[in-house]
Amino acid sequence: MRSVPTLLVADDDPDQLAEMSEFLRNAGFNVITAHDGFHALEQMAAHSPRVILLDVNMPGWDGVRVAEAARNLDHRAVIILMTADTDALKYAIGSECGAVGAFAKPVQLHKLLDFLDSVVGRSGVEALTAG
Repeated sequence: MRSVPTLLVADDDPDQLAEMSEFLRNAGFNVITAHDGFHALEQMAAHSPRVILLDVNMPGWDGVRVAEAARNLDHRAVIILMTADTDALKYAIGSECGAVGAFAKPVQLHKLLDFLDSVVGRSGVEALTAG
């Protein structure tokens, strides 16, 4: 039996953070959260998540800067960026921060789940029976 992947979701919008976290928990992931870039770095150090979902526009360190820090710290998590700002999305995609994907917000949660399942190697059956 595989272990449940841990995901870190970092977003400064409490409503979006709560919605995404609840959805991912219900999909069978262990979810930890952060409300800004600094808190995300603390959570990364404490929990070593398999996947990190970062809002690009957060106070303090933005998602791109947090992703760069994770890469520089040799953190092996898969990093995914998300933003509602078209210019920030272009910035995120054009950066060399080590992110494997970028999603426009509001994130289509089922598409994100499909992407996450492929990233962590869960099959559809595992995803449906997890949790």
